[in-house]
Amino acid sequence: MLELIKYAIEKGAILVGSVSGGKDGQAMVKTLVNNKFPVTLLIHADLGRVEWPDSIKMCKRQSEELNIPLITVTRHDGLDLLAYWQRRMYKLMSKGKPFWSSAKQRYCTSDLKREPINKYFRSLPSNFIISCEGIRAEESSARAKKSPLSIRKEITSTYYDGMSVIEAIANFNPKKRLALTWYPVFNYTLEDVWLTYGMTMTDAEMARHAYACDKKVPEWWPFHPAYAFGNDRVSCIFCVLGSINDLKVGAKHNPDLLDEMIHMEDVSDATFRHNWSLRNLKEPEKPKTEKGPFMQAIFE
Repeated sequence: MLELIKYAIEKGAILVGSVSGGKDGQAMVKTLVNNKFPVTLLIHADLGRVEWPDSIKMCKRQSEELNIPLITVTRHDGLDLLAYWQRRMYKLMSKGKPFWSSAKQRYCTSDLKREPINKYFRSLPSNFIISCEGIRAEESSARAKKSPLSIRKEITSTYYDGMSVIEAIANFNPKKRLALTWYPVFNYTLEDVWLTYGMTMTDAEMARHAYACDKKVPEWWPFHPAYAFGNDRVSCIFCVLGSINDLKVGAKHNPDLLDEMIHMEDVSDATFRHNWSLRNLKEPEKPKTEKGPFMQAIFE
């Protein structure tokens, strides 16, 4: 695989690192640089208010650390994911159709990530692009079935139709765009990811423990703060595919966003997940206890 990528680079391919601020993309870029692969730029698809505020900060930090330019792209009409949900909500709720993203309707990925990135790729002067993405087989059975190197058909010229990846690289025509998608850390374990920055599984637990004790992310922790908060993965704060643990962490640190999305559930009568409401993430209010005469005397 690596020899094939090197061959593609010799044929004129440029490497673009797709980053979200999460650990896998961060580890991927660090791995490429450590192995002397020339990363031309980093690209981040900004989803707006549904993202952790620190996500773009992490992308900028790595860009500065490795001296690689960072490009940020958004949806063509400027809508972030929350506004896109709201527009779909008002359009579809009278028809009784769901408007939230789902495992089958992942337009959050297609419309707000992949298409803006593809649009930017089309604008590049190079006609040979390798989009490097931090997908790992260990994360899910669905991801394990993916190919670690494939042709990005949406923006690749029909000139390469019917060719395998190897054939397409060998027959690259500078006048015909060829785009590939590559997962450099596809076979990495979670421990491999932490090790790219000299961390271990124990260090990750220590970062969480430190934050739990004094509510400060340790200065030595090099990854996204949300992992120290307790998240296992970092994507949207409230991701339809996220674990209950990660959703609870998101709710604790982003109560205003949680309230706004619960209001959307109420207005539309459509829960965030099928038969599961974001209201489940609300912490119950502690009951107020009235002071009896004896306690009243103590406090007065």
